[in-house]
Amino acid sequence: MYTQAEASRLRENVERLTGAILPQNIKCEKAPGLCVSVTAEGGSIAAEDLSALSRGFFLAARAVKENTLPLNVKQERHFHSVGAMVDMSRGAVMTVEAVKRYINELSALGMNFLMLYTEDTYEVPEYPYFGYLRGRYTQDELREIDAYAESMGVELVPCIQTLAHLAQFLQWQDARKLADQPDVLMADDEDVYRFIEAEIAAVSGCIRSRRIHIGMDEAHGIGLGRYMEKHGIQDRFSILNRHLNRVIEICRKYHYEPMMWSDMFFRLGSKINDYYDMEADIPQSVIDMIPKDLEMCYWDYYHTDEAFYDKMLTEHAKMGKSTVFAGGNWTWTGFLPHLKKTLATMRPALKACAKHNIDTVFATLWGDDGAETDAFLASGMMPLFSESCWQGAECSMDEVKRMSECLTGMSFEAYEAYGDFYPDNFALAPGKGLIWCDPLYPMMNYGDESFDQIIERSFMAKQKLRNYTEEHLECRYADALFGVVIAKATLCRDLREKYLEKDRAWLTELVEETIPGLVEMYNELMQLHRELWNRDMKRFGWEVISLRYGATKGRLEDAADEIADYLAGRRNSIPELDVLPLPASRNGGAQRYHEFAVPSAWM
Repeated sequence: MYTQAEASRLRENVERLTGAILPQNIKCEKAPGLCVSVTAEGGSIAAEDLSALSRGFFLAARAVKENTLPLNVKQERHFHSVGAMVDMSRGAVMTVEAVKRYINELSALGMNFLMLYTEDTYEVPEYPYFGYLRGRYTQDELREIDAYAESMGVELVPCIQTLAHLAQFLQWQDARKLADQPDVLMADDEDVYRFIEAEIAAVSGCIRSRRIHIGMDEAHGIGLGRYMEKHGIQDRFSILNRHLNRVIEICRKYHYEPMMWSDMFFRLGSKINDYYDMEADIPQSVIDMIPKDLEMCYWDYYHTDEAFYDKMLTEHAKMGKSTVFAGGNWTWTGFLPHLKKTLATMRPALKACAKHNIDTVFATLWGDDGAETDAFLASGMMPLFSESCWQGAECSMDEVKRMSECLTGMSFEAYEAYGDFYPDNFALAPGKGLIWCDPLYPMMNYGDESFDQIIERSFMAKQKLRNYTEEHLECRYADALFGVVIAKATLCRDLREKYLEKDRAWLTELVEETIPGLVEMYNELMQLHRELWNRDMKRFGWEVISLRYGATKGRLEDAADEIADYLAGRRNSIPELDVLPLPASRNGGAQRYHEFAVPSAWM
């Protein structure tokens, strides 16, 4: 039997999340899988663990909200572990209270583990510059999160980096001796292994799980920087495996069962350094050197063909290691989650994982480029992962939508409006480019869409959101975002043409009304964005976003001044608008508008 305290804690969480009042007399007991039998008077939930019990309460709450009691449901996990990895290293670090709220959501869906992706954003006492000014978690904060997660049936699994993705730490003078490349540690260096042991010891003392993710992805420069200067040219497979074996020794010392990203083995085996190169060859001698007690984590957020995932999972199986799958809940391409891409890629991926009997799957929520998207904005898509676990990978989208609506309190149609930030062809966000672009430069790449198409899509999104903006901060933010996209797209569409036509009336209105109005729209958007950030994140990292808003508003005002000078005859032309626009590459022009706020790796 579950204790009264355990059942009450989970029940209260579900009622708080959903706004539903559950029947009073619900008996809770332990049994394999999940069996829910609830009427308006009461009933029973038999569940194999706390997260399953929490899901049972959630299903009952959904039935209350949908007025579909009595409820009789039997389910079992098709994946032993299903969870999420949330990026805490690209600018945004969730507050402890926000992490608890996120755990509450995972628990309610029956998801049973959470990884906080912390490159340098946790305290390692021996290295004071590790996570300095980055919002790192203290050891007490990690202990608090871990204890809370356990109480909700969610395993907190540490996810750290032991090879690459450490540029934010390695930029400091005291740490540069540990670097091979600006973001890659020096293999075969004893100072490096002392540092890695300190990393692992720090999380070991705070988090009770004996699973650990040691990273090691995208170490493109391994053996090619200071390492090559010191040791000469060496086989990079051998360097990687020697380093890996040293890290695994440290993991064993702290009784950890490690997993690592698999991509570097495939990249080094590829003639084009491509993780997804079907011609990649990993020699058997290399495979034999990989420690036996290691899980390989295959990450893939991109492919829409189930057969491709089948092939990659088959290639992973050849390595003779247990395979873990990491998919994507797309939060890293703009200001809103890319729901269209999540659905298009993860449905076939999860089906392939079920076919290959993968034990553990999780959704990654990355924060590339400053974490512009709040992770909670993607909560409505987490049921895609939970239902693939509890109902099978062939579960209907209707079930996913019902779970999403119960969790978010929004219609799924309104939630889908977030995805309208992106075109239907899954291209990355032209809206992001528009938000940050300079009003006078024609070089920003907007993908294959016309300005009119972007404007039409954004108007439609605002219509979907119209009934939810009063109740949901997230919807007010999204509504304001689409408003800025519409206004900025209209400006970018018309400005050069009106200038070349010498339409002085239009340009005068632009200077006196349009640009000041757009600046106020940016102020509103920034305020809502700041409100979201302050609700969920530590303050560190907001300065990057704030700088981008400030620079963008400043350039709008600067453009207005320049156009006013032209209208007043103080200049004969506007040189930026005299330039003939040329087609941009896929990322052409985009980088310049936001990289200014990202610190260099080497100061």
